Amino acid sequence: MAKLLMLTNSRNSSAEVLPSLSLLQHQVKILPAEVSVLLDAPSIDLLIVDGRRDLSAVKNLIRLLNTTGVGAPIILVTTEGGLTAIAADWAIDDVILDTAGPAEVDARIRLAITKFLDLQREVNPATIEIRGGEITID
Repeated sequence: MAKLLMLTNSRNSSAEVLPSLSLLQHQVKILPAEVSVLLDAPSIDLLIVDGRRDLSAVKNLIRLLNTTGVGAPIILVTTEGGLTAIAADWAIDDVILDTAGPAEVDARIRLAITKFLDLQREVNPATIEIRGGEITID
């Protein structure tokens, strides 16, 4: 079970942004899509950004998130029409359609977290954390 933070300007639950996420056992915290919310954000394994609407604002948000150092992989949720605007310079770890099923959402979450942790270990082997359930060893 991963700790996820979803940034969205939607006033409803995460089920509106990514309906199949509510069928999974991940812990999801929802905050407004603003960089300032990360100042007091809890420790997370993955950041999900709602990109179903205003893609230019979301692109700027993701750039700011990357420059401030999120410390977690970023998955962008978008519609099928939004896929045409997304490019490599967005610096996201993955993109997923808002209509994706639970198996796909869970797989993408696991893959993004695993890739991110593997990259962290390559860059700085001294900061390896070992997690097993509720226990973390650094």
